[in-house]
Amino acid sequence: MAASLLTFSVACGSSEAPAPASTAAPAAGKAPAAPAGELKIVEPAEGSSSGHIDLFIWTAVPGADGYRMHLAAATDNRTVWDSPVLTTTEAHLPNTVALEPEAYVWQITALKGNEVVATSPLSRFTVTP
Repeated sequence: MAASLLTFSVACGSSEAPAPASTAAPAAGKAPAAPAGELKIVEPAEGSSSGHIDLFIWTAVPGADGYRMHLAAATDNRTVWDSPVLTTTEAHLPNTVALEPEAYVWQITALKGNEVVATSPLSRFTVTP
């Protein structure tokens, strides 16, 4: 990546570092990697609570061909479920995973092959009695 940044700087005729990605144009013919902010949690939303949660939805990331979901108990970070690679932007918990009343955190990682292209922020929700 450093080599492409150097090439970008030279191509712009500047010895200074390129402008931040939000203001710099991508190099012709090459799409920039999706920043983490592009992968957003949709449902359950941050801070939500419900008596039953088993559907998880997130936004698609351009160029990603798979997603992994990590679900953990918020109090002790105990892993509740790590998904296999998913090819859609939603996941249903398997029947073998039942969420007890407590707080949970979840996160999505977007993949292109085995390469991580974006990671969502942790999102917290609560299952109520």
